[in-house]
Amino acid sequence: MDEQSNNRDPFYVGYLPMPVEHRRFVRTLVVLLALWILGVAMVIAMVMRNPGDAVWNTGNEQSWTGTFTMHPYPMLIPDNDLQNPLLVVSIGKHGAHDRLAPFDRSVVKVRGWELHRDGRRLIELADDGDAITMISAVGERSPPRGVSRAVVVEGEIVDGKCYLGAMKPGDGQGHRSCAVLCLRGHLPPMIATTQPDGTTGYHLLVIDGTTELSDEVLAMVARPVRIAGMVAHDYEGLSVLYAKSEDITPSE
Repeated sequence: MDEQSNNRDPFYVGYLPMPVEHRRFVRTLVVLLALWILGVAMVIAMVMRNPGDAVWNTGNEQSWTGTFTMHPYPMLIPDNDLQNPLLVVSIGKHGAHDRLAPFDRSVVKVRGWELHRDGRRLIELADDGDAITMISAVGERSPPRGVSRAVVVEGEIVDGKCYLGAMKPGDGQGHRSCAVLCLRGHLPPMIATTQPDGTTGYHLLVIDGTTELSDEVLAMVARPVRIAGMVAHDYEGLSVLYAKSEDITPSE
């Protein structure tokens, strides 16, 4: 059977060239499938929620100088921006409590990478030995704290590092397992709340007087919750919500 007769005959034999009718059908099908996939992808992209404008500057190692405190979580109060402290954590899903405890209430220089979202900032500490160095000890002093007020807030418990930029999205059920691992690793917990004007508010969480979340509280991570407690603005630009575990309830 020559090629010309094969092109006229729609019966397909695997070792012969594909008939014209088959080639046309396959080409049309491929084009239609490609257009369908593109359309589905566009619809999915349009209906997905915005993960936020969190940023992780992994390509820009920086250094900061300021007063370091362990209360309520490891954080640096920069010399040039006293109202906006930076939380400090280790690389990966780990806090930096043990590594940083000797520098409590000291003036230090810190080196690492910044994560930030909506004015909240965090430093992922570089992993080498001189990532934090003491400049001078400033002696014992109590951390400043504004007047506490009773509040009831609704929102979602998130881990501070992922939510501020390490993951996108850093919240929701899809991120729940990661958030629980991070919080077990002593990364700072937050509650992200929706304000009346549509913006997002943030409070660091201290539950039952400790920064370690119990299994009972971890079970409510990434789910809508209501928390009754006391909010204090410990460093002007940073608010902390102090509550008891029994005062955290589902809001669904």
